Amino acid sequence: MGEGDVTGQLPLDVETILEALQSLSTDRILAIAKEAHPGDVAAAFERLEDLERREILDLLPAEALSAWVDYLPSIDIEKGLATLTRTEQREVLAALSDDELVDLLQEIEEEDLPQYLELLGDHKREISAHLMRYPEETAGGRMTTAMATVREDRTVREALNELAAIQDQTELLSRIYVVDEDRRILGKVRLRDLAFNSRSTLIRDLMDSDQSSVPAMADQEEAAQMIARYDLVALPVVDEDGRLLGVITHDDALDILEEESTEDMERISGIGGQGGLAYLQTPAVAHFRRRFGWILTLAFLALASGFILHAFEGVLKAYYILALYLPMVVAAGGNTGAQSATMVIRAMSLGELDTREFWRVIWKEGRVGIMLGGLLGLCVALQINFLLPASFDTGTVSVLRIGFVVGLSLMAQVVTSTLIGAGLPLLAKKVNLDPAVVASPAITTLVDMSGSVIYFGLAGWLFT
Repeated sequence: MGEGDVTGQLPLDVETILEALQSLSTDRILAIAKEAHPGDVAAAFERLEDLERREILDLLPAEALSAWVDYLPSIDIEKGLATLTRTEQREVLAALSDDELVDLLQEIEEEDLPQYLELLGDHKREISAHLMRYPEETAGGRMTTAMATVREDRTVREALNELAAIQDQTELLSRIYVVDEDRRILGKVRLRDLAFNSRSTLIRDLMDSDQSSVPAMADQEEAAQMIARYDLVALPVVDEDGRLLGVITHDDALDILEEESTEDMERISGIGGQGGLAYLQTPAVAHFRRRFGWILTLAFLALASGFILHAFEGVLKAYYILALYLPMVVAAGGNTGAQSATMVIRAMSLGELDTREFWRVIWKEGRVGIMLGGLLGLCVALQINFLLPASFDTGTVSVLRIGFVVGLSLMAQVVTSTLIGAGLPLLAKKVNLDPAVVASPAITTLVDMSGSVIYFGLAGWLFT
């Protein structure tokens, strides 16, 4: 998708679109296709139940599917195509932008791929074969070849004539990339530069040679971050020799960043990826499969906390009042550890941190942990000393000592948990593991165990 893809369409309320889709009226659906922006239609599709979506796709006219095809998930496009004639299928596939077409072809079962390729024109088939050489989550896998290029030795007049000939084949005309005879990228010019300069001026005299690019095999997230960092309309993708292969547009960069942030959030929560499907489009069984493994693993890991409590059984029996504050100490550690992990992973995903900053991160989070833990521990110690009911039997230990132990344990637990939450993602990255997976609820389980050891260890040491 690129600039100027949709014209003459106004935003419609998603509820209105949803009502038209659920009516299963071909006339109303066609009216929506003409009036609504495809992005709003895609938002409405995400709110449909699986059965409703299948019913709509079964009767969806080719005209409507063609209008929305660049915005719908590949699985919906495939289902919509299945009900059309081959002529209609050919029309819909022709409406797909190059990068979205490749996304669709990569999702299709291998045995069904030949019949889809047969529906493509020679030009589309050639482009698709070229783009499918690159893995799906690389810059090459997300680029489009529908960009405008011009040779450096052309005049403005020649460049405008060439652009006029390809205007219907490009997604992006506001940025024109300047290449040499071997298609090595040299810079870029804007359309306005061509419009407001002498027709005899050479392109090399107008071009801006300060042009960022990304290798075709670079990770898609790296490319999207570059577009966001440098506020680019599009980012050229080049081969190992610097030859221009295609571009990643800003709207595709937004999609990539959304996908990556969603994926990181799911991994931090211990949930597998949803494969690009909206929440309501994902079957309940699929949710169960993604979540059960982690829940079962964490349940077994949590047994370790029980063994720790058993090891300190003597302390717990002698000073049973300590059990009142154990959940608070443990929960505080889990919360602060999760906060630190989330902040560090976010900074890493945005390119703000890498493993070289490990000790700087530890130093920073250590200070934050001391401030958080110190203030929290002080507040809780004061609460125990002044608000603990006099009717509570504290045995041979004074309320003052109990408040001191709980407050000190809380501070130590918060500091420890903050360091664990901040350090584990960076260590995982250093050994080529996914930081988001390491920072899953396993961190919470780990700090649960550390909290029990710290709490009862300090109590046993100070009370005996």
